[in-house]
Amino acid sequence: MTYILALDTASKHSSISLSLGDDIQVEYNFTPGNELSASLIPVMEFVLKSVSLTLEDIDVYGIGIGPGLFTGIRVGLSTLKGLLFGKNKPVVPVVTLKALAYKCTDILSDFTIIPLIDARRDEVYISGYNWFNREMKEIFSPQLIQMNRLEEELYKYDIKTEPLFFIGSGARVHQEMIKKKFNSVKIVDRSFFLASEIGKIAYTQFLKGDYIVDLQQLMPFYIRKPDAEQKNRKG
Repeated sequence: MTYILALDTASKHSSISLSLGDDIQVEYNFTPGNELSASLIPVMEFVLKSVSLTLEDIDVYGIGIGPGLFTGIRVGLSTLKGLLFGKNKPVVPVVTLKALAYKCTDILSDFTIIPLIDARRDEVYISGYNWFNREMKEIFSPQLIQMNRLEEELYKYDIKTEPLFFIGSGARVHQEMIKKKFNSVKIVDRSFFLASEIGKIAYTQFLKGDYIVDLQQLMPFYIRKPDAEQKNRKG
């Protein structure tokens, strides 16, 4: 039996899940606002107690590393590092865009999924994945683009499957523009809570031996620089 505890704090839609293999036992979704640092550990303890487990029972940890909200990502990573200090437990860092794409694996046919996370300022975090023979393969790596360049960016890649599936907060915000630019498109409506998907990815990666135990290797995945850093450079 392999217990996986997964958490995502990269957006205002925070979540924690506990799974046994790829079978989700508990998922707790919450919107902590400015109280994430105070609420994260109590929520984690609640999830573990609900299935009569402790941190010592967890075999693998999965965590969303971004892109997303800088403060949320930082709080999630620092909390996990503090809890696991000196324990040498396997940790699987998961890019949030990939976790978002995993929400579509219930679609029966092979397809191309474009996850979009709203980054404000008419920008989105974007990547592309192909779901084929029950495996998710990256078509292009995560990046930050202006929405008016969406069509131009996607045409750089040899994407043949139709329709294109778009998912995420960016797809929801810009769905009218997306529908106008592409002839065959589907906007997939799913929740923005990602812990369960992160847990499933973490389990798959763990079985492949693709994980870390050195917490110094556990780093955030930032694409855009924090606003404070950009302002300082401008000044």
